[in-house]
Amino acid sequence: MTKPAEYRENAALCMEAMRAAEVPEVKESLHSLARRWIDLADRAERNTGRGGERQNETSHLVARNPWQQF
Repeated sequence: MTKPAEYRENAALCMEAMRAAEVPEVKESLHSLARRWIDLADRAERNTGRGGERQNETSHLVARNPWQQF
């Protein structure tokens, strides 16, 4: 598994945990962490010249407003 794929998997795990969390502060923290993993994956892909086709693959999982998903 490539580093960007690992980062995107981490983002997905954060989102899964966020959906299970009950405390608003925890939800917000997990959402922020997921966004950071996505940003890191995007940056890693740009740095390796593999951006474009995979860059937005999981970005849709992380809405700008964490409450939009509920």
